[in-house]
Order: sequence, then C-alpha cells, then structure tokens
Amino acid sequence: MFVHPEQVHAVTQHEHLDVMTLHAEVGDQHDSSLAANLAATLREVCKLRGEVVLCAPGSLPADGKVIDDVRSLA
Repeated sequence: MFVHPEQVHAVTQHEHLDVMTLHAEVGDQHDSSLAANLAATLREVCKLRGEVVLCAPGSLPADGKVIDDVRSLA
C-alpha cells in the first residue's frame, strides 16, 4: 500500500497509535450496521483498522480521488 505525502496530514494519533478514518457518503436508506460492516471490510481488504464516518451525499469536498462503488448493498 502506498501513502502519498499529501495524505499524511489526514492521519491522526490516539494514545501514540495512528488512526485512520474513512468518510463515506451514503444515502438515507441504509441499516445501522453499515458503518461496522464497512470498517470490517476495510480491515479485511486493506489489512488496516479504521473508523468509519457516514456522511450525507455531496457533503465531502471533491478535492481528491473519488471511489464510487455503485454495487447493490443487497
């Protein structure tokens, strides 16, 4: 996995450990386990632990690479 220099400022620390937060835009129709499921998938696929923050569509700045996953949640 590669971390670009401009991404380093997005890493915070808690008790001397690096903390990563994934901000994901989601619509109103999702169940309460979505954040936990995303965190588990992040851990499984990327081998990284991270917190997940669910955000309203259009609320995140369009200042970087956007990954638009259009697969069905079903």
